[in-house]
Amino acid sequence: LGRPATNAPLVAECDAVVHSALYRPGAGFRGAEGAIDRFVELNVVGTLRLIEAARAAGVPRFVFISTCAVHERILDDRPLDEAHPLWPRSHYGAHKAAIEKFVHSYGLGAGYTICALRPTGIYGLAHPVSDSKWFDLVRRVKAGERVTVERGGKEVHAADVARAVRLLLDAPAERITGEAFNCYDRYVSEYDIATITKELSGSSAEIVGEQRRPQHEIETGKLRSLGFEFGGEPLLRATVRELLDAV
Repeated sequence: LGRPATNAPLVAECDAVVHSALYRPGAGFRGAEGAIDRFVELNVVGTLRLIEAARAAGVPRFVFISTCAVHERILDDRPLDEAHPLWPRSHYGAHKAAIEKFVHSYGLGAGYTICALRPTGIYGLAHPVSDSKWFDLVRRVKAGERVTVERGGKEVHAADVARAVRLLLDAPAERITGEAFNCYDRYVSEYDIATITKELSGSSAEIVGEQRRPQHEIETGKLRSLGFEFGGEPLLRATVRELLDAV
């Protein structure tokens, strides 16, 4: 993103571009952006340069990986769908929201086949597997320890994100050009993970805490209207089984 001269050879003869790159000097997504001018130059301006290079090279389709962090102030009087106002509370979410507006202008204004996909938190087996989300919780429940469960989050499996990207690459251009698509499967609490782990492992662990539910659910009808189906509970349970086998 910081080397504009590399964009043209990077996209030459590509059938499509899927852009998920991000510059951040720190860890995490809040407060890790470093100097804001450099953060914007590399991530926002750098993305626009990449889009321009793709258009100049005749790349027929561009998928930008955005984030659910474009929605952090959420209204109670309307669905949390793609038409909901974008009100991020982090510079990370703000830069993604800014690029989404260019997705609209390039698609709806310039006629370029470009769209944005907004994953929530992403789960699945990481490499190394010990870096996987919920790894330590699964390990402790399997070992029969007493665990306290408090948190949860909106999640989608990495495989579902990949399949959603594939769908957007293949969908009719008129259905996706200039559009954004929410990518969210289900709310997963630590209580869910602990109880599934206990069931699958036959553990005697004591689980302290209650089930949690989100205040707002993200609507995904737009992506589903293209024929997409999320992995749901079977994929979540399969992932917990993989974690159990790995600990």
